[in-house]
Amino acid sequence: MSTPTRITQKTTSNVKNIIRFSLLASIISSANMGVAATPATKFELETGAEYDSNLSVIELDKNSSEGDWSALANARLNSQWQATDKAKIKGGLSYSSKTYQDFSEFDLVIKQAFIDTSYDFQPLTLGASYHYADAELDGSDFLTLQQRSIYISRLINQTIFLRAAINDQDKDFPGSSTRNADNQSLAGDAFFFFNQGKTFFTIGLSGETENATANEFDYDGTNIRTSVSHQFSLWEKKNRLQLGFRYDQRDYSAVTPSLEAKRNDERRVATLEWQIETTNWLSVVGKVERGDYDSNLASANYAETVSSLMLKVSF
Repeated sequence: MSTPTRITQKTTSNVKNIIRFSLLASIISSANMGVAATPATKFELETGAEYDSNLSVIELDKNSSEGDWSALANARLNSQWQATDKAKIKGGLSYSSKTYQDFSEFDLVIKQAFIDTSYDFQPLTLGASYHYADAELDGSDFLTLQQRSIYISRLINQTIFLRAAINDQDKDFPGSSTRNADNQSLAGDAFFFFNQGKTFFTIGLSGETENATANEFDYDGTNIRTSVSHQFSLWEKKNRLQLGFRYDQRDYSAVTPSLEAKRNDERRVATLEWQIETTNWLSVVGKVERGDYDSNLASANYAETVSSLMLKVSF
């Protein structure tokens, strides 16, 4: 093993240990503060239909050039406990599934869990979180992802919210072990609130480095994301319209054998979502997403449009 590799592995291990310690310390600190409020819990159920013009598995660089309808079913349980006026603990579980009409090889089930703990030190809030996701593709284990994060944030005059985070991810592909990877990233996001919070604008920037088992999947990436959301009244109902855009750029560090060259990807994804709150507990959600994926690897070079209509029940 070369010296740079040993240094990289040692640095990665140190980052993981720092994040684990921060998360544990925050939980212990919050738990020792005593209970200041009863945990608030929210439960959501969603069901609907989606049409994808080009079925794909982006994590495997796979697309079908075929379209299909799918049935959607989602469930989310989130809870938040304000342990003291400064300490907060959040956690949640979620389940989502897509079942296609004709192409069952793209059927997808994702189970997720997370815990997030933070403490307001004035003027900055320090927090740590852990996210876990397990995905099945066509009934078989597909991907297990674990992410540990530490972050700082600040709310300025109730109109600007800033957040910076260090993230460490482990990716495990049971059916494609050469793609198993460790990913480190730095992320920054800014939220700007207007119109008494009914309108907000966000912008974010991330830089990441991924080291996979096979060198051909190693890359350095940049992500830029932005969105605007506006809440308004129409037909005497509460409406929310949201427009988003995401740009990803990846430079792969090793030669891809099938290309006999280094791979380069650019991804542009635009989304438009409209939610109508028909009652206090029932909403209708329509969404359209357009993705353009440019790559010198043919299987990762494609475009798709995804449209969905869902009913959402909240308790």
